[in-house]
Amino acid sequence: LIEQARQLVNAGVFAIVLECVPAEVAKEVTERISVPTIGIGAGMHTSGQVLVYHDLLGMMQHPHHAKVTPKFCKQFSSVGVTINEALKEFRREVRERSFPDLNFSPYKMAA
Repeated sequence: LIEQARQLVNAGVFAIVLECVPAEVAKEVTERISVPTIGIGAGMHTSGQVLVYHDLLGMMQHPHHAKVTPKFCKQFSSVGVTINEALKEFRREVRERSFPDLNFSPYKMAA
């Protein structure tokens, strides 16, 4: 992996993403190349970190998603609950025809 990373550096990359590798491996790669490394499930020794924002914000509430969320992803919030509630309210108001009302229909036909 280190040799492959060096080849990428020699080819002109500006950074390398290390995904789902042991922290010790990510540390060695990071120490031996001259470009930044970005880790996703690669421990704390990379130059930076990235997570899929849907996962870290807890946006996906479907039971299937809980089964496939990566083990390395920490959920920093549960905004999915709020999003689901807002979508249910939107659906309810559309079905009841209370949205959009005149307050949200401001456009007029030109004379």
